[in-house]
Amino acid sequence: MFLKVLADNFLDLIFPKNCLNCNSGLDQNEDIICRNCESSLVFLSESICKVCGKPLENNICKTCSNTEHFFDKARSVFLFEKTLRNVIHNLKYEEMTKIGKYLGKFASVYLKENNPFENIDFIAPVPLHKVKKRIRGFNQSEYISRKIAADMNWNHIPDLVLRKRFTDSQTRLSRAGRQKNVSNAFLLNKKYDMKNKNILLIDDVFTTGSTVNSISKHLKDNGVNKVFVLTVARA
Repeated sequence: MFLKVLADNFLDLIFPKNCLNCNSGLDQNEDIICRNCESSLVFLSESICKVCGKPLENNICKTCSNTEHFFDKARSVFLFEKTLRNVIHNLKYEEMTKIGKYLGKFASVYLKENNPFENIDFIAPVPLHKVKKRIRGFNQSEYISRKIAADMNWNHIPDLVLRKRFTDSQTRLSRAGRQKNVSNAFLLNKKYDMKNKNILLIDDVFTTGSTVNSISKHLKDNGVNKVFVLTVARA
């Protein structure tokens, strides 16, 4: 992880930086994407489901009305539109790890301005399976959560939750398929006692919530008091 960050910083010194979305040159005070593309990011307003954070007109969306959620509240910073999709793709698949810090900055601003969660004891990223992490070289959600923890002065535990079995990609699965895919796939790290604690889980994108719901169930089964979820994007 350290070598990857070092390499990214070294390349920034050699090659001019371009916007990841439109490829225009970046000014010295711009980072990752240009001001024009950054202004196209869609912040989620207060017109959201009070449970999962989905944009809507009513207080609770139809899905949450008919689904058992084990997390107490989920919120997202942005709508998952084209510009943000390109940025997150580069973080996950082009190994541009500095994007995690960039996205974490926006998440921290959102938390400070909206204060959606109360009494956070620990913050942790949604984990990758060790095989996938070895292949990719990093967990993108951990880069985001590290930045948030530093900005908010919260206790960060990157290995709080472990993925105990390899799961298929969720991308092309139905809601039911996603739920089945991640069912009983996670484990609370035994070296941590989380009884009666409030945990904030961090991930890049909230789609159906199947992954964070599975993690939340396991955490609640092991004595965690409340589980909150924050993602950069809401699909």
